[in-house]
Amino acid sequence: MDVGTSAQATRRGKPTYPPRAQRRGIEGHVVVQFIIRPDGSVDPGSVEVLEANPPRVFERAARQSIVEWQFQQADQRRRARQRFEFNLR
Repeated sequence: MDVGTSAQATRRGKPTYPPRAQRRGIEGHVVVQFIIRPDGSVDPGSVEVLEANPPRVFERAARQSIVEWQFQQADQRRRARQRFEFNLR
């Protein structure tokens, strides 16, 4: 089942801003797609980057963050998407 961005997270972690990007003043975003297991945890092997701007800057931080998230339990696996914004403000 594809729930898009409507899945309700019960626990979120904020991604760590990459130090190199911070020093250089780089901002951007990443969109990841992933599978939520029936127990509400994220399947780490399912995380896929759909969009990254700029490329190869924030992907690792987004992947590491989303696998720590927890979602509401359900009867089946769900595919979801999440956008991470990386802003220095």
